[in-house]
Amino acid sequence: MRSMTAFAEAVRPLAAGQLRLTLRSVNSKALDLSLRLPPALFPLEAGLRAQVREAAQRGKLDLTIEVQDEPSLEPRMNRALLRAVAKAWQEDAEWLNLPPLTAEAFFRLPGAFQSPASDLGERMEAPVREALMALLETWNAGRTREAERLRPFFEDGLARLKSLREGLQAEAQAQATELPGLYHQRIEQLLEDARLAGQLPAERVLAEAGVLAERQDVREELIRLGAHLDDFAERLAQGRVEGKAVDVWCQEVLRELNTTGSKCKRLAMTRTVMEAKGVLDQIREQAANLE
Repeated sequence: MRSMTAFAEAVRPLAAGQLRLTLRSVNSKALDLSLRLPPALFPLEAGLRAQVREAAQRGKLDLTIEVQDEPSLEPRMNRALLRAVAKAWQEDAEWLNLPPLTAEAFFRLPGAFQSPASDLGERMEAPVREALMALLETWNAGRTREAERLRPFFEDGLARLKSLREGLQAEAQAQATELPGLYHQRIEQLLEDARLAGQLPAERVLAEAGVLAERQDVREELIRLGAHLDDFAERLAQGRVEGKAVDVWCQEVLRELNTTGSKCKRLAMTRTVMEAKGVLDQIREQAANLE
C-alpha cells in the first residue's frame, strides 16, 4: 500500500562538485513523469525514465537532476558570434541611428552562450543511476509511510460500514416480516375501491402480496455487501489496498447500497443507507491518494 504523494532527495559527492536529485509526486490517474536534467545528460534520459517506471505505476512525478560545481559544465561565451555582431553593429549603427551595443542586448541573442563540450554524460551514467536507485528507494519508503497513515482511517470506515450493515440487516428482517401483511391490506383496499371485493380467492390475494413483498427483500443485497466488506478487510490486513482497486470496490458497494435504498420502505433503513453512502464517499476520497 503506497501513497502517490511523497518527496525525496539524494545528494552524492563527485570528484569535482556534487550530484543532487529531487523527486516530488502527487496524485494522477496515470504515470506522468517530468524530467529536468542538464543538456549534457540528455543521452541518459530514456534509461532514467525506464528506471523510474520500474518503481512507480502511476502519479505525477517531477524528477530534477543537477550537477553542481562541475567545471566542465561552465558555459562559454560565443566569441565568434560576439565579434560578428559587434562588427555589423558598428558598420550600420551610424546610418540606422543605433545606440551602442550593450552586453544585455548581446546576451539576449540565441546562441550567445555555447554549451560546453563535455563527456559528462558518459562519465556520469553510473553515478546518476546509482543515485536514482537510492532516491527511488527513499521515495517508495516515504510513500509507504504516507499510506500507512491512512490505515486507521480505512479501518474506522470499514468498521462503520459493518455496523451500518448490521443495522440494515435488522431493519430488513423487520421489513420482510411486515410487508406481506401491508401489501395484503393494500390489495384488499384496492379491490374494495374497485368494487371487486370477494371476487378473488384469498389464496390469490395472499400470493400476490407475497410476490410484492419478495421484490422489496434486500437481504440478498446485504449478503453481497457483507462479502465486499470482508474482501476489503482482507486486502487491508495484507496491505494490498490500491487506488484503482478501491475505486472499483466502491462502485460495487455503492451498487448494493443503491439497490437497497430503492427497496427501502422503512425510514430508518433509508437513513442508514444515506449514512453508509457518506462513509463510502470518504473512503473513496482518501483512496484516491493511493497508487
